[in-house]
Amino acid sequence: MSKTNHLPKILVLLMLFCLNAGAWADNVVQVSSAEGAPDEEVTIHVSLLNTDEIASLQISIPLDENLSFVEGSGIIGNRCGSHSLTVGVKDGVLNVLVYSIQMAAFEGSSGEVASFRLKLGNQPVTSLLTPTKTVLTNCSGATMNCHAESGTVITFCAKAQYSTMEIDFGEVPIRSTYEQSFTVTNVGNSDLVITGVDFSDVNVFSSSTSFPLTVSPGASRVINVVYAPVERGNIQKKLFVRCNSISKLNTITLKAQPFAVNELHIQDASGISDEEVTIHMTMNNMDPVSGFQIEFDMPEQLKYVDGSFELSSRKQDHIVIASSAGNKLRFVAYSSSDKPMTGDDGEIGSFRVLLSGSYGASLMPTKTVLAATIENRVENVVSAVYGGYVSISSPRINTDNLIDFGAVSITSECEKTWSVYNSGSAPLTINRVVFNNENLSVKEQLPLVIPAGDGNDLTVVYSSVEQKAFEASMQIYSNDPDLRLKTIEVKGSRFAPNFLELSVPGTTTEENLKIELSMDNYDDVTGIQFDLEYPDEYKPFDNNYTIESRANGMSVQAVPTFGNTLRCFCYFMSDNSIESGSGKVMTIELKPSGESVPEGTYKVYLKNIKLGTNDMVDKYAGEDLEATFVVKERLLGDINEDDKVNGMDIVEMVDYIMNNGYASTADLYPVGAPDGVINGMDLVEEVDLILSQENNNQ
Repeated sequence: MSKTNHLPKILVLLMLFCLNAGAWADNVVQVSSAEGAPDEEVTIHVSLLNTDEIASLQISIPLDENLSFVEGSGIIGNRCGSHSLTVGVKDGVLNVLVYSIQMAAFEGSSGEVASFRLKLGNQPVTSLLTPTKTVLTNCSGATMNCHAESGTVITFCAKAQYSTMEIDFGEVPIRSTYEQSFTVTNVGNSDLVITGVDFSDVNVFSSSTSFPLTVSPGASRVINVVYAPVERGNIQKKLFVRCNSISKLNTITLKAQPFAVNELHIQDASGISDEEVTIHMTMNNMDPVSGFQIEFDMPEQLKYVDGSFELSSRKQDHIVIASSAGNKLRFVAYSSSDKPMTGDDGEIGSFRVLLSGSYGASLMPTKTVLAATIENRVENVVSAVYGGYVSISSPRINTDNLIDFGAVSITSECEKTWSVYNSGSAPLTINRVVFNNENLSVKEQLPLVIPAGDGNDLTVVYSSVEQKAFEASMQIYSNDPDLRLKTIEVKGSRFAPNFLELSVPGTTTEENLKIELSMDNYDDVTGIQFDLEYPDEYKPFDNNYTIESRANGMSVQAVPTFGNTLRCFCYFMSDNSIESGSGKVMTIELKPSGESVPEGTYKVYLKNIKLGTNDMVDKYAGEDLEATFVVKERLLGDINEDDKVNGMDIVEMVDYIMNNGYASTADLYPVGAPDGVINGMDLVEEVDLILSQENNNQ
């Protein structure tokens, strides 16, 4: 069957549905709304709007706990003729039945058919009157389609809700004022009006809140309570809030445990380690304290000074007993006539302690008794004890643990500056410095005081000129409580200043390399040994050395070892030596390995150097040596080697000729093949070079 075959049936069903819907909407049962105050009665009307003839009406309405039916309050409506009314409640449901035995129809098409009264409860609520069953019948007894419209009943009232029902002030000293508060929230649906608060004890309780207070529904207000105790005890009182709240729970319990304040205070103190400070004890009291017993477990940083305890001016005929055993310290004070100490605040006694260590210490009594006569009975009335803190300032020595003089020439003063810092919080005093070597001492006058956070230098002196290494310990005595004695290691050595010096003048690509050795020696030197390392571009040759005058008679043996290394032994066959002094001792020459050496920068090294003396001891005091030299092309005519050929070179050449000197750069004749002699012919060649150069530049 196709979908189009169902279309007529669907249209018929839709028409029937619309007709039924219209019929349903034409018969309406209406339940009215009402409002009132708690315990009031309100009237609820049941009305009917109908298009059909209706002979009877039945409706069921559940009632919540805030609503109750008023018996006998049902009244027939003005649309009713021969109709009867039955209204009652069963299992919390209100049932209304309006009917006619003759099956007569209600008059007209709208209006009230019945009414009844409900009594309101005491809660601020909105109650729904929602029918759960509605039945209409016509004159033939047939049930007619209808629907019902609900009503509401609103109970208007204020209701106070409190943030707490008990305020406990706890343990509080008397003769003071304390405040707490509570919050009142209006959980009702009408304004809450608070006209005031009443206390069961108006002598100590009050409120500074201004009344009256109006609290809107859902809003809150804070009410404060002021408590001013004058006597000790354990109290429980009441506060009543005067208001229009429907709730009767408007009473708040007030509790407190007031007490008299009798406090002992150990005052803070501060001082420097190894010194004495005074500890003061104060008391503020409300009761007439006539005596006390105070005990301490003394920390190791504090030592009681015997006989130092003193009562203050608050005493009358009081006697004090102080005892100290180990770390236990006890003070007992009393009046044989039970007289109280005068005043109610201030010092009651003091004592001195000797400080030690670098850290402070807390001082808290382990036992405290403040005795007072209360109602003819002696009581310990102490309410609180407060300990003190004794701050200890102390120095702290801070320095290196090693003094290293290094190697010091015997021709120089052997002194070393050594820094001492005080990283503590009190002045550092260096009382003594002791060495286990008689040649060591300090220059400065002792004792030496160094302020906190500051430093100072000590000059350590080694007086011996004996050529040897030395080691010793230096002991510093100071007032650092954690390091009374500090030990420092001292070391160094003394030597004779015997040194070699290496220099290499620059050269040209075709000339020999000249290596000059000078010596600065304190001792007479009888032998010299060293390894000469040279570049690949050079090589040694026989008798390639020249001995200077201060080394006359010294023999030289040069032995190639490995690579480009020449080991040289320089010695005297007789008892001669190179005497103490300074100056050049020899020159070593190396020739190019090939026809010429490439231009560039090169280095030579002197290693494994030894300087022997008559006692066959190596006295060389220096290290390995190196020298850098430059090789460049020879500029013909550049006598002074400034890379220029000009009149200055003529001046230099004349100087060589006049002083019978020799410089390879000045030997120009014949040009290209020098003859090894510097004379006028070379000067002529130099002038020709300069003139030809000037002609070429024109």
